[in-house]
Amino acid sequence: MNENLSQITEYVEMVPFWAIALFTFAIIGGVFIEIINRKRRSYAIENFRDTIETEFAALYPKHKVWPKNIQEFFAARMPELQHNFEVLRLFIRQDHLLQYNTDWNNFRDFCRNITDEQCEANAYTPKVMTDDQQEVHAEDPKEVFHKLVDNLLKHTHI
Repeated sequence: MNENLSQITEYVEMVPFWAIALFTFAIIGGVFIEIINRKRRSYAIENFRDTIETEFAALYPKHKVWPKNIQEFFAARMPELQHNFEVLRLFIRQDHLLQYNTDWNNFRDFCRNITDEQCEANAYTPKVMTDDQQEVHAEDPKEVFHKLVDNLLKHTHI
């Protein structure tokens, strides 16, 4: 044991001080960068969740009222949501990125394509006939919206 320790101390005495200082600086710099990135990630998650919770307070997590002129309602909120989506995407792990993008695209498409007529028509619980003449209830836009938001928010728990 003493032999190993003496070899290590001799090696450290032979290594120039600037090499040890540079190595120490690199380690400390890496730790600081990791701390900053973790903080930025937590802020991105917090902003994404807060935006959804404030912008859709009447719709999510508990449905209170479905707004009139739904396309304008969603269109007014999409720029901020898009920005927060882009910021959070930088911190999503590579193996989850495809699902995150897919969930966002589904949510965005829903917000672009939903109409007041679809919402009103669904209030009467219409039935849709499939090709083999089976009756199926059409999906309620409110339930679809909740499912899409839940899918987006599951990426903030990673």
